[in-house]
Amino acid sequence: MEHRMTRLSTSTIKQVNTMQKKSRNSLSRARNIFKRAMYLAPILLLSIEAYAAFDLDAAIKAAADPVKKMVNEYYPVAIFVTGAIGALMQQQGDLRDRMMGFGKGSLVGGLTVMAVKAGLGV
Repeated sequence: MEHRMTRLSTSTIKQVNTMQKKSRNSLSRARNIFKRAMYLAPILLLSIEAYAAFDLDAAIKAAADPVKKMVNEYYPVAIFVTGAIGALMQQQGDLRDRMMGFGKGSLVGGLTVMAVKAGLGV
C-alpha cells in the first residue's frame, strides 16, 4: 500500500490562502466590533443622572491631597536623596569633586521639588 502526496496547483494554493485571509479578517472585524461595544456599553446604558452625581472636584482633591501632603512632609528628604544620588554618580575624583556632585544633585532635586510644589499649588 503506497501513499502518494498530491501536490496542489498554484491557483489552488492561492485560493486557500485567500480564504484563510478572509477568515482572519472577518474574525478581526468581529473582535474590533466586540471591543467597541464593550467600551461604549457603559456610556450608552447608564443614565445621565449617574454621571451627574459624580463629583469631579472631590475626585481631584482626593487624588491630589496625598501627593501634596507627601511633598510637604518629605521635602528635605527628597533633596537629600537626590544629592546622594548625585554624589554616587560622581564617583571619580577627589572629595571636592564628589561634594560638587552632591551639591548639583541637591540643587536639581530642590528645584524639581519646588516645581512640583508650584504645580500643585502647595
